[in-house]
Amino acid sequence: MKKLIFVCLVGATAWYGWTHYKGLLQRQPSHEAVIQNQTSHTLDRIRLKVDGQTLVKETLPAGETARLPFRVNHDSSFELWWGTGPSERSWTGGLVPAGPMAQRHSFTIGEGDEVMYRAEGKQGPG
Repeated sequence: MKKLIFVCLVGATAWYGWTHYKGLLQRQPSHEAVIQNQTSHTLDRIRLKVDGQTLVKETLPAGETARLPFRVNHDSSFELWWGTGPSERSWTGGLVPAGPMAQRHSFTIGEGDEVMYRAEGKQGPG
């Protein structure tokens, strides 16, 4: 009985690998979130939520940039949170499509905690 179960598992694994090998071996394009700190102070506890996943950057010094790759399965908007000392700020907006085209999504956080968002096409698989 154990041999039969083992043979069935090996057969199912082989079948899955044979029918899905292209998807398993090809590198899929990913989106990229670029967060720029244009303020005069360090940003803490940066969280970017998209399509149910949360991308994290613990600190971002003034004038620095963080790049966070991600993939999505559904069209989604962004939710961005960051801390400045004891207070926390947030921003919601933008759109990332689930289609095959990868994009670079730039978030520039400026003085007064305003956020400028822009999306552009991204070349290459990474």
